[in-house]
Amino acid sequence: MVLGRLIKSDKRAAGYIQKKFKLTNYQMLCLSWLLGFLMGIAVATIF
Repeated sequence: MVLGRLIKSDKRAAGYIQKKFKLTNYQMLCLSWLLGFLMGIAVATIF
């Protein structure tokens, strides 16, 4: 139940960002990869 609402809100947020910045699906994929990569570096640096 909670996980379903979290997934729906995540999809809405991604759709909002994609429409606001007029990004293609591929650009969204690259953006999410880059953010994940940077977060990985940040976590690795902290620990």
